[in-house]
Amino acid sequence: MKRTPLFEIHQKLQAKIVPFAGWEMPLSYSGVTDEHRSVRHAAGLFDVSHMGRFAVFGEGADDYMEKITPGPIHALKKGGAQYSMLLNEQGGIIDDIYIYKKGSNDYLVIVNASNRAKDLRWIKQHRAKNGPQIEDQSEQTALIALQGPRSWDILSKALPLKEEIPLRKFIAASTENGVSLLVARTGYTGEKGYELVVPADAAETLWQALMTAGAPFEIKPAGLGARDTLRLEMGYPLYGHEMDEHTTPLEADLARFIDFNKDFIGKEALIAQQNKGIARKLVGFELLSRGVPREGLLVYSEQKEIGKVTSGNHSPSLRKGIGMAHVDSHFCEEGTEILIDIRGKGAMAVIVKTPFYKRKKVGH
Repeated sequence: MKRTPLFEIHQKLQAKIVPFAGWEMPLSYSGVTDEHRSVRHAAGLFDVSHMGRFAVFGEGADDYMEKITPGPIHALKKGGAQYSMLLNEQGGIIDDIYIYKKGSNDYLVIVNASNRAKDLRWIKQHRAKNGPQIEDQSEQTALIALQGPRSWDILSKALPLKEEIPLRKFIAASTENGVSLLVARTGYTGEKGYELVVPADAAETLWQALMTAGAPFEIKPAGLGARDTLRLEMGYPLYGHEMDEHTTPLEADLARFIDFNKDFIGKEALIAQQNKGIARKLVGFELLSRGVPREGLLVYSEQKEIGKVTSGNHSPSLRKGIGMAHVDSHFCEEGTEILIDIRGKGAMAVIVKTPFYKRKKVGH
């Protein structure tokens, strides 16, 4: 099992440590619900260093990134960030990723921890002999996420930053001690927030600086448990749940991230699927009675099995059971009533538009 550069801090904070994608990671510190609410109302600090970080740079990197991802790389300017995917020839999702453009032919790609080795093999496989350089920088760096409505107050106190960073943008910055880092206005919680890529040996110092700066704003460390309930309330997909190599972006409700006006791996398969019609789609649902929906539970409509729950939990913000499911496309309209089989009993639910949680716009 691997450990992040912040593992000793998690131990000192008496975090509940669990195995995750080959890593020993903090599930929670003060409790999932408490940490969840801290992120929604103040701020939470996450160690997400288990995620992979690849540098793709050198001659031909722009064209290469255009080819291996379905999104509009050409629209990405220096300092811009873009959510995207890696697709196989059948249009299946190898992984969902975040791309940061550092300059012409110069990118940082963030990938899921469970897919790091697979992704690295795949992108190297599709690189031309004289193509760009690809470096796995995951071991040399750490990734810290500061999320919540008070995140800018905390960040601007901990680091010498003067101007707010726009959404889906990033900057190169440095600490008062001269440590270089990348600060991005991105995240996985639906709240205002930032992700910081820092050298591994400076991770502990940065974490402590953010916690100290955040003390007046009631910051709390947050683990994978809160990260999951927060992303679920926003209807954000999780690899291995809402998507995998046998699920296309069209089925996973991710068509808005595809640029069909360019060539990319998997394009022909997606066009063929569009022309044929999509058999199943990802939807969000809310329970109409008490209960907690879980991954793998079957979904019914009038005693007919129509799909399966991909993610589900009790929403700390909405105080009800919510989830996502892949269902027969004939039953995916908003307002459609369905049944979730929870321990052999049909729990009434209704298909709703995501995000489930609508955050306040003030200060964002």
